[in-house]
Amino acid sequence: MTALMRQNLARLYPDFRTAHAGLLIQRGLRKWDDDSEKPIKKELIGKISSVKADELYLLAFHRWLNLTYQNDNFANLSAKINGRLFTGLALGQTLETGAMTHHTYGMPMIAGSSIKGAVRHYTEQLFAERDENNNIHYRDGQIVTQENKKHILDILFGTDDSSNAGYLIWHDAWWIAPVDTKMNLLQGENARPFIGEIVTVHHQEYYQGKMKEALDIENPIPNQQIAIQGGFYFSIEGEPQWAKFAKMLLTKMLQEQGVGAKGSNGYGYFEIDEKLNDEMTKRFNAIKPMDKNDPLAHIKKEISILSDEQLTESLSKDINKFLEKLELKKGDDEHCQSLVKCILAEKEEFVKNLADDTGKNAKKAFKFIEKYR
Repeated sequence: MTALMRQNLARLYPDFRTAHAGLLIQRGLRKWDDDSEKPIKKELIGKISSVKADELYLLAFHRWLNLTYQNDNFANLSAKINGRLFTGLALGQTLETGAMTHHTYGMPMIAGSSIKGAVRHYTEQLFAERDENNNIHYRDGQIVTQENKKHILDILFGTDDSSNAGYLIWHDAWWIAPVDTKMNLLQGENARPFIGEIVTVHHQEYYQGKMKEALDIENPIPNQQIAIQGGFYFSIEGEPQWAKFAKMLLTKMLQEQGVGAKGSNGYGYFEIDEKLNDEMTKRFNAIKPMDKNDPLAHIKKEISILSDEQLTESLSKDINKFLEKLELKKGDDEHCQSLVKCILAEKEEFVKNLADDTGKNAKKAFKFIEKYR
């Protein structure tokens, strides 16, 4: 067994309270494990899997969200991993597994260059010349693109030479740290970005060239890996129409092709979760600066971060608490009219649905809105 960490550092290792997952992946293995089951590697992966996002990362993510969300120069997409994601497996060095992490914050990320490459591969297949059997044409090992589609690839991704990198900026995707309704970090299992995953290797001696044929007499070898779970926030910057088109291709790629390693085994696929998109809208509304010149800004902000169910309860059984929180008086017609004015401006669809809702709280809420409309 070979020591990989200085003794002075090894004494500090078991007592860490917070950790940079990227450093643990690259420098956290204390000893090289000769045991085939690699218990030291398993222990380290367990530690990495326990790392959670901290307030510093959440602050940085919300800064990025505030900069890009509802910005005409950005096309954004929030997507949830359908299972697990492998990205950056080769970054672990002696750990023999790894994950792409943000250099400063240690949380998972998907490099913009990887996203751009994956979408380009998907689009090249989409725009490829095909024969009567729908087989793709290749020339010198490269996909042959339809002549009238080549300029689209050049705009989206650039040309093969270094003189043109394309008209769009494909930003790194940020891992979405789960929060509660008060924008505080969650602490459950789903709040952890990293998770241990066992990938069983078959026919290892055959792939190493030690056997001429892959025979089923070989024992499969379980291999411990670091995977990523949760969701990511993608951003593409550029001319609005082209950015929106690129977002459509990105969405299709994530669902149909996936990103990262081991895609043929079902890893790296995403699903578009409307609840996640709604959550991102609420987050943006919660963190965006209030207009200091708008006397109703604090009311609009409070309304915008509430779900329809929460707003219904706030306008019915919790109306007194809600008005008090907004520094409004229940018996003051002007105050109540200001509240309803904000609701109609921020939640038009909510009011339409409320009119058809037969629930007790919904009826009370709609009655309040109608009274002060």
